[in-house]
Amino acid sequence: MDGVLTWKPRLPSRNWSIFWASVATLSYLYYEDRRQCKKILEEYKDRVRGLAEEPLAPNQLPRKVTVYTAKYPGDDDYEVGALYFRRYVKPILVAAAVDYEIVSGTRFGGLARDLRDRIHERRRNLAGVLPWPSPIGPGAPIMPFLPTPAQQLQRELDGAVVLIGRPALKEWAWAMKEGWNTEIPVKPVDHDELLATSLSEDSTFEEESAPAAPAEAASEESEEPQPLPTKGFMLPSQVGFQSMQRSGSSPFGSRNASSVAPAAASEPSEAEQAKLAPPANVPAQPPMCFVDFTNLVGWRNIPRRIAHFFNHRDDVRRGAEAGLSIVLGTKNDAREFDVGAPGTIADLPPQGDDLDWGLAEEDFYPPRFEKTPDQIAKDREQFYESLRTELKASRELARGEREPTKAEKREMPRSEIELRDERFNKERDWRNLLHGYQVLTPSAGVVWNESWRGSLRVLRPRSPDDAVRARVYEDEPAAEAAPSETASA
Repeated sequence: MDGVLTWKPRLPSRNWSIFWASVATLSYLYYEDRRQCKKILEEYKDRVRGLAEEPLAPNQLPRKVTVYTAKYPGDDDYEVGALYFRRYVKPILVAAAVDYEIVSGTRFGGLARDLRDRIHERRRNLAGVLPWPSPIGPGAPIMPFLPTPAQQLQRELDGAVVLIGRPALKEWAWAMKEGWNTEIPVKPVDHDELLATSLSEDSTFEEESAPAAPAEAASEESEEPQPLPTKGFMLPSQVGFQSMQRSGSSPFGSRNASSVAPAAASEPSEAEQAKLAPPANVPAQPPMCFVDFTNLVGWRNIPRRIAHFFNHRDDVRRGAEAGLSIVLGTKNDAREFDVGAPGTIADLPPQGDDLDWGLAEEDFYPPRFEKTPDQIAKDREQFYESLRTELKASRELARGEREPTKAEKREMPRSEIELRDERFNKERDWRNLLHGYQVLTPSAGVVWNESWRGSLRVLRPRSPDDAVRARVYEDEPAAEAAPSETASA
C-alpha cells in the first residue's frame, strides 16, 4: 500500500517515446484509412440500393456484366486483377443486384487467345454453321423457359464489359482484331494440332545415320517390333498407337491400319476448307468501362506499396465510381469510343484518346519483363541441348547397343514418347509466352481497326446527383386504441 501511495510516475525514455509515438501514429493512420474506406463504400452503396428492389418478371434475368482481367507483367499471381475487382467494384454491383462473370487470363496472352476463340465461335453461330450453345450447358435439351439466341444477345448488349487494367485492354483489343477482322475456317481449329504439324517439319528427332541391323537378327526382323519413326513430331497417343500396330499387339489387327490411312488422306487441308469472310462492320458490342489498376510489383516499388497500405481511399473511390458507371449507365447514354480521325491513329504509344487508357501503368512494369524474349531463347537452347543428349541415351538403351551406367540405373532416361511430349509442351508454352509479351510490351500500342467505329461505346462517369436510392417505408399506422370502459350508472 505504501508503494502505491509513494509511486511517482515518470515519462519513458527518449527511445521508448519515439517507439510508442510511431506505433500510435501508424495505428491511427491505418484505422482512419479503413474507416474512411467503409464510409465511402457505404455512401456509394446507398446510391444504388433502389435498383435491387425493382421486381423482375418470372422469365426475366438480372443484368449481367463481363469482367476481363489479364495476367499482370512481372507478377506470378494472375488473380490480382480479379481481386481488385472483388474488393473495390463488386460491392457496388452486389448492392444493385447486378450479376457478373469474371474471365481471367492465367498466362500472358491467355485472355486474348480465349476471347479470340469465343469470337470465332460467335461468328460460326451467326453464320449458322455451329448451333447456339445452351445457357444451361452443352447438349442440354431445348426448354420453353430458356432464353432464345436473340434474347441472349440482347442481354449481352444490356450488360457491360469491364476491363481491369491496361493489360486487359491490350489483350481484348488483340482478340477483337483477330476474332472479327480475319478469315476463319468453317470448322473449329485445334491449335494443338496446328502446332504438332508445325513441329513435324523440323529435324529435332531425326538421326544423322540410322544404325545398321546385325546380320544374325535379319531373320527375326518380322517378329521384333520396328523402332518408332524418328522424323517429325506426333502426339504421344499417336506414337503409342503406332507402336502397338507395329508390334502386332493391337487387338484391331491390320484392319485399323488400313482404315486410318484413307481417313487421313480424305481429310481436307486447311487451305481447302471453307472459310468465313470477316464482316464489313463489327456487330454492336456491349458498352465498356475501364478500371485503372496499377499493380506495384518489384523491389523498386516497395516504398510506394508501403504508402499505399495506409491509403486505400483512392482505390475505393475509383472502384466505386466505376461500379456506379456500370450500374447506372446503359448503352443508350454511353458515348462513342473516342479515337482520332481515320488515318491518324499511330501504332505506337502514345496513341491518344481512349487508346491511351492506363498508359501510366506501364511505367511500373518490372525491368525483367523486357528480358522475356532473351530468357525464352536461353531456355530453349538449354532444353534442346539436354534433349539431344537424353534422346541419344534413350535410343541406345532401347536398342540394346550398350548397358546402362550406374547413374542411368538409378534414374533411367525417359522414353522417346515422353521426350516428344515434353518438347511439345515446352514449345507451346514458349510460343504463348512470346505472343503474350508482344501484345503487352510497353513499346506496342493498342490494336485498332476502322471497322470498329460505331460499334464500341463507353459508359460515362456519373454525376453526384445520379442515384437510385432505396425506398423508405413508413411505419404502419398504430392500431386504434381500445375505447376506455365507462362506469355503469
